[in-house]
Amino acid sequence: MYRPDETDISKKKSESLSNYVYEAIKKKIINGELAPGNSLMDRALAAEMGVSRTPIRDALKRLSQEGWVLWREHKGIVVSEVNSDDEYQLFLLREMIEPFIVRKIITTKRPQVLAGQLVVIADEMERVKDNPVEFMKKDMQFHTAIIEFLGVTKLGPLWEKICDDMTRLVVQSVRKRRPPDEIMEEHRILIESFWRADLETALECIGRHCRLIVEIYHNEA
Repeated sequence: MYRPDETDISKKKSESLSNYVYEAIKKKIINGELAPGNSLMDRALAAEMGVSRTPIRDALKRLSQEGWVLWREHKGIVVSEVNSDDEYQLFLLREMIEPFIVRKIITTKRPQVLAGQLVVIADEMERVKDNPVEFMKKDMQFHTAIIEFLGVTKLGPLWEKICDDMTRLVVQSVRKRRPPDEIMEEHRILIESFWRADLETALECIGRHCRLIVEIYHNEA
């Protein structure tokens, strides 16, 4: 029987610690606790989190590869920002992904089951609609439920990145946002479309949901 040696155990502990640090720093970036342009010092982060500098460096390297932080000459490591072009690209991706998922669900799955799940999330969105950040998190939870219902697990990492960046947009942006009640109405229409397995209305609704943001981008660019 295989018994891991001390090196294997130590490596797993190190990877687990680096992952913990990575998630903690990323969460601070998403929630705006670490603002765009903020310098990140490995020594200070290590002291704050009560760990050595090694897992901090590993986490920062991973965050850099994923675009959360930037390594700048003479400035060290700084928190990156999501700009208007990033926003445009995010909604282009959503405009490509979500209508396809909606079509597949209505034509190959039991959309009524999904509709029941979405009602609960929509009710939660209604309760937090006066809090932009919480509203966005619930909004992305709503859309994530749709994505996950189809069961395409390979899409998971990309969609998770989209959700994180969408939250950052709300935290960072000064751009005027669509009224929450307008977004809620579109969600209710989409839920009803799933109940009725109404493909035409569902596609029209989800397409408009993403397209309006792309149009806002062009109008303000």
